[in-house]
Amino acid sequence: MPERFSLSRIRLSRSQVPHCPAPSHSFLIDTAVPSVSVASDLQRRTRTPRSARPQTSAVRAGRILACLAALWFSPAALSQTGSSSQAGENNSFDALAKSATAEREAGKTDKAIADYQRALQLHPNWQEGWFYLGTLQYDADRYAQAIPAFQKLVELAPAIGPAWNFLGLCEFETRDYANSLLHLEKGQKLGAGDDPEIAQVSQYHLALLLNRNGDFDRATTTLISAFGEAQFPAQAKLALGLALLHASVLPGELNPSQDALVHAAGEVAAQLAKGDSASALDAFPKLLKDYPDTPYLHAAYAKALTAANRNQQALDQQREESRVSKTLGPVKAQRDDRMAQIYARPSTAPDTTNAGAADALWAQAMTAYSNGIYSETIATIKIWTDCRPSERKINDGTAWAVMGLSEFALNDYDNALIHLQRGQDLGLGGSAEGVRLARYHLAILLNRNAQYEGASRLLAPEANSDSLSAEIQFALGIALLRLPLLPQQVPPSQQPLVQSAGEIAILLQGSKYEQAFPKLQQLLKQYPVTPFLHYAYALGLASLSQYDEAEPQLREESRISPASELPHILLASIALKKHDAAGALPYAERAVQLAPQSAKAHYVLGRAYLELNQDDKAVRELETANKINPGSPEVHFNLAKAYAKAKLPEKAQEERATFARLNAQAEQQRSQAINQSYGASANSMDLSPAQSPSPKSANPEKN
Repeated sequence: MPERFSLSRIRLSRSQVPHCPAPSHSFLIDTAVPSVSVASDLQRRTRTPRSARPQTSAVRAGRILACLAALWFSPAALSQTGSSSQAGENNSFDALAKSATAEREAGKTDKAIADYQRALQLHPNWQEGWFYLGTLQYDADRYAQAIPAFQKLVELAPAIGPAWNFLGLCEFETRDYANSLLHLEKGQKLGAGDDPEIAQVSQYHLALLLNRNGDFDRATTTLISAFGEAQFPAQAKLALGLALLHASVLPGELNPSQDALVHAAGEVAAQLAKGDSASALDAFPKLLKDYPDTPYLHAAYAKALTAANRNQQALDQQREESRVSKTLGPVKAQRDDRMAQIYARPSTAPDTTNAGAADALWAQAMTAYSNGIYSETIATIKIWTDCRPSERKINDGTAWAVMGLSEFALNDYDNALIHLQRGQDLGLGGSAEGVRLARYHLAILLNRNAQYEGASRLLAPEANSDSLSAEIQFALGIALLRLPLLPQQVPPSQQPLVQSAGEIAILLQGSKYEQAFPKLQQLLKQYPVTPFLHYAYALGLASLSQYDEAEPQLREESRISPASELPHILLASIALKKHDAAGALPYAERAVQLAPQSAKAHYVLGRAYLELNQDDKAVRELETANKINPGSPEVHFNLAKAYAKAKLPEKAQEERATFARLNAQAEQQRSQAINQSYGASANSMDLSPAQSPSPKSANPEKN
């Protein structure tokens, strides 16, 4: 479910232990599909995905252990132990320590673990060895084996906050939630040292456990503390949603039928957490319309209204909350049981720990789906995904997709979107036609959710397929016209327009501009004031660098669609391509006014300021773009330039490294793409249909 929330992997270099540099990395959150990228956001198990855990790697060489060694590890601990050892034993220990370090840095985990264990038998008070042993086992998903190492470390050095955090994280993974809560709280009190990433991931897991324990206010406060002014990742929004709804379950324990509700509540809770009360107050009525009798929703709305001094409306919502809460029962135990019934997965399920039982359950679900018994399909897959053995994990993507298709058939579109996206993220199996069907339904739901670029990216490779070709063309027309509708919701009077727009979209995606432009011109004559037709034409013209022809189309689009930032962003982008930063500035400023949460708007404004040598403003806007969409290579490239010009060399160097990594990933994605001629990638800041060459060989200025 975009976006993902990830921590760079942590590897500690023994050679750098004497130094303790200040942290200069950033917490990276992928928001390519902000509201629905769920593969790593809602876990099918209570175990946390690797992308959400601090891990050891060369990216973070030396930083954590260097700080730990300088601040907490006792220099005398090893020498005291060694003073009673014979010279031969010391030589053996030194050889083992050196070997373990070399193996760890070479990625030879098993050999490194074995040597650390032998070295620690000789010198059991070697704190650095216990730390490395624990983090290596943690990184290898051997959480039960890592726990004794961290227990020994906190015994030897009880003031090391990160050690308590790692211990708590391992206990979380082994479902020892009581001790995990205790130790993560201790780690928070002691502090995470000089590393914000360990603090962040530990606070996130602590918040999950506080939710599970019913301490919802503290969970919310902890999440706000963890992420500050940054864009909340999807996982954090989910946790905020659970807290707002008073759902005392972990994400992996959540009943999939409640995914859409919790995601929607999480979006509102994130707005409240960021202080955007106006947006939250606007969102509450729709949320309550969709889920009118949900406990604690009216109470949350009342609290927000009270904070906005709308006291009479707050009283009305409090009365509604009183009405709803009566259904939970008068006794706390009854209320807790009822909330568990709403949000938790069923506690009883058949034994599917063996492959044969799992296969039988899978066959039952597929038979129900083939026969159109969609409710039974959903119920059976819920059990299968919760209980299937690990060797059947390869089918998870297909299972979630089938669940999503079944929910679509039952008009449960919000949950269908989440589960089809999860299936796409995990990987779809089966026949080509079956995969195409799942992606088509995901795309039309993305259209319904106003995520038109994501829909187009999914549909473009399937445009010339034998099956569903007419349906795909129609869906592409909806995306080009930016209509937040399902195909069946398009009024009959608009269907010829949408069909023609879809035909044009396919031609544009195939770079067949000589065929697309005449059709676009004819369509504009028939529908001169249709929103986003002029914009589509301008995109095509800009892709051929016909900027003078594109600009009047964009000005006309801004007249037809005055609330849209898109024509202003593209006008600013064109001006920048023409080296007219002063001309780009008013368009970029207007785009930010219209869409303050648009990364592209802040990006082009930052670019304009950068070219105009207004470095402080450039840094501010590019940093804002990065907070909204940290996965864009272009943002990091220009942010490196801005930091260099602002005389911030360390930050500039960090951005160069981040750019290089993200750009390599983007190059790989481009090489794997079927057609890159039309439409930007998910994180691209370039709106032109034909992407300009990435600055892969360029180097952000270092002076």
